[in-house]
Amino acid sequence: MSKFQVLIDSDAFVGNSYPDDPHHLRAMDIFARLEKERRSIVTTNLVVLEVATVLSHRSGQSLAVKFLDMIENRKVPVIHLDEKLQKSALNTFRDQTARGTSVTDCSNVVVMDYFNIPEIFSFDRVYAKAFGLKLAT
Repeated sequence: MSKFQVLIDSDAFVGNSYPDDPHHLRAMDIFARLEKERRSIVTTNLVVLEVATVLSHRSGQSLAVKFLDMIENRKVPVIHLDEKLQKSALNTFRDQTARGTSVTDCSNVVVMDYFNIPEIFSFDRVYAKAFGLKLAT
């Protein structure tokens, strides 16, 4: 059993951080519930990089930096992909056939498997459809 219960994906962080995101209210609700239930969360370095970039594009550098500060100040655990995990993520990416496949999504799948993380907090249904993963809703 993993010490982590929920992997947080980029769209969950963006939804929580960016008030104009269509998932904003739902993301805030789910984060509040995870905290209330004391669920142990984790994310990856690729997710952190992706979220900072998206927030910078959508709202500006100040929101992106605020997100990075939140990750650091709340001490959100971040799994850094090493060479082995990256190779596995890229192999998973190569196996996909859908247009617009995300390397970050594939890395999340690999990390969840490697660390035995049972759920992912994401609004992206690809995790359930393509990979059979359980979404934290």
